[in-house]
Amino acid sequence: MSITCIGHSGFLVCLPGIHLIFDYYTDKAGIINPEIFANKKNCVFVSHSHHDHYNKDIFDWRAYGDIVYVLDIGCSTPDNNNIIKMQESESISLYEGEVTVRAYGSTDEGLSYLVKIGETVLFHAGDLNDWYWVDDFTPERLQLAEDNYLRIIKQLAGQRIDVAFIPEDPRLGIHAGRAIQHFKEIVQPKRIIPMHFSGNDGVEY
Repeated sequence: MSITCIGHSGFLVCLPGIHLIFDYYTDKAGIINPEIFANKKNCVFVSHSHHDHYNKDIFDWRAYGDIVYVLDIGCSTPDNNNIIKMQESESISLYEGEVTVRAYGSTDEGLSYLVKIGETVLFHAGDLNDWYWVDDFTPERLQLAEDNYLRIIKQLAGQRIDVAFIPEDPRLGIHAGRAIQHFKEIVQPKRIIPMHFSGNDGVEY
């Protein structure tokens, strides 16, 4: 498996015979090209409709190969061609069971995704984060926001996850890594890759 950050919360995950793309919105490093899609199965995921997670240019990629799109039900789409819309707690199977997807909730808009490809398990959080805005929230609201985050990630406890993509938003200051720390302690994935910040375009993991 190879993982390349496309930018912000966008990632290209390459596995034998199949490529996954999560939350594409910009591609300053030029990661996405027609060769990526050729002779491969391709799944493109959109966690929600915010502009920094959803760019409708993704539908132009259908000219390059076999692509299935999985989006939050709140996303508008140009048509229904190979497009699946999901809601929280829903599960789907793609490519005759080769890929399974379960949708979890978010502490902002949309969904987070648990994706299984053979023996490999990935979790992409979308905007599921511990949004600990100390300058904007009352102590009570801070606790409520954190409790909501913990409630969702506890649903993942006990599941084997190879790679988890979790936000580390620098606007949260010293609390930017709060969500990652909770996720590490409760879910215990093998690897966590931070996202939702600038400057990681083209980074390979």
